[in-house]
Amino acid sequence: MTRWRLMLIVLVTAVATVAATLLSIEIFADEGAVEGASIATMNSTVLGEQREYLVHLPEGHDANATTRFPVLYVLDGGSQSGHTAHAAAMLARVGLVPPMIVVGVPSIDGETRNRDYTPPDMRLDTDVADGPMGAADRFLAHLETELIPAIERQYRTSRPRMLTGWSRGGLFAVYSQIAAPALFDARFAHSPALWREDSRIVGQLERAVTTSTSSPTFLFLSLGARENEKMSAAFRDAQSMLERSASPDVRWRAYLSPEGEHDTNPHIATPVGLCATFNPERACGLGSAADASASW
Repeated sequence: MTRWRLMLIVLVTAVATVAATLLSIEIFADEGAVEGASIATMNSTVLGEQREYLVHLPEGHDANATTRFPVLYVLDGGSQSGHTAHAAAMLARVGLVPPMIVVGVPSIDGETRNRDYTPPDMRLDTDVADGPMGAADRFLAHLETELIPAIERQYRTSRPRMLTGWSRGGLFAVYSQIAAPALFDARFAHSPALWREDSRIVGQLERAVTTSTSSPTFLFLSLGARENEKMSAAFRDAQSMLERSASPDVRWRAYLSPEGEHDTNPHIATPVGLCATFNPERACGLGSAADASASW
């Protein structure tokens, strides 16, 4: 191998490593206490570790002791639940969505984040052929058997029960649609990493959404208009697949956020997705009204 080619490989590897490190720093920069949220921990038997969660109660929560509220679970809770709770509160004030409880679900660190959000048939690192596989099945079991029951015991909850994730968390949101479609009534996958393993999950999702479900479900996919071509190509593939294959009882929308980048897209797309969930007859910034409605 020539010297210049070796130097090029080293440079490309270094740039990729720095980019991954910066993304990890950005994700966890705001992890921890979020303004207005109460913080709690639980010992997870499924994961074998102690996990933190953040609860944002809606305005008016204490005004009527009998009122029950939908719940939105937010992955990357420390960095994503704050703006999500704010968007939900603003939309509730103008009557576009009901007041809701927002539960932030932080990761312990970047390593556990990648482990929890990567499907079990995908490698954590696509560049390491014999690297470890994801454990999203275990994390999904933690949500289903531990966190969700705890929230529903402690708070006055109702359906719809919703899940939102960004980047690899968006990949997990799509995985949950495949592995446990009835667990959530609506899912928001912002800038999902659908490209991983040659867009394998798009094919898996096609098989899942072709089959009729026992209850209505809503899948909202979003991408920033300024995201890279790898992300964009997989997003377009998923949109085309849903157009040709989705069962009538799977309501879905795809949204390209104007001027959105990878880190800003969830901030732009979250209010659009929440509006579309509860107002299928409205355009909600999507350009046209949804063609199906959900009943919860």
